[in-house]
Amino acid sequence: VTAPADGTLSVSFIGYETKSVAIAGKTNLTIALNEDTQAIEDVIVVAYGTAKKEAFTGSAGVIKSSELEDRQASNVTQSLSGRVAGLQVASANGQPGSSASLRIRGIGSFSAASEPLFVVDGSPYDGNLSNINPADIESMTVLKDAASNALYGSRGANGVVIITTKKGSKSKDAVVTFDMKIGVNTRSKYADYDVIKDPATY
Repeated sequence: VTAPADGTLSVSFIGYETKSVAIAGKTNLTIALNEDTQAIEDVIVVAYGTAKKEAFTGSAGVIKSSELEDRQASNVTQSLSGRVAGLQVASANGQPGSSASLRIRGIGSFSAASEPLFVVDGSPYDGNLSNINPADIESMTVLKDAASNALYGSRGANGVVIITTKKGSKSKDAVVTFDMKIGVNTRSKYADYDVIKDPATY
């Protein structure tokens, strides 16, 4: 490799600070790099944070907000149904607002709990999932393999569901969004069926 005598050589490496050295006509250079523990762009930080998808070696399913908007669900767990491979969603009852049971790649234990760990905006979430508005979710990531154990310890033994909520953006104009859904169930003009009102009748 050739370079001009008055040129500058830039040396960089993952995890170290980039250093620029003037060549000054030298043929041999000895360069020492300092460690850079804050190189977030190169070093992937996953535990309770973010990661580059192309550099993440584990198995993860990502659901964007546009996909969540296509499904009318009152609970975040119901929004995951059929969206991620290996994720089973089962509803114990049909009560409005009730959370569904999530099983990532089956049941991991017969005696211990089998629910995955929920992480909302970087913090473990132990509250009621019905308190999270599906319209406020920016994306959901489901970690499905041993990578979740390495990142979250025993709490991630059943998988991890990472929820990232929407954040405000800089704008001079106020933005107001209104979304309302209503359902009506009626028998209309049809009369009631002839049902058993008194067991003694039959």
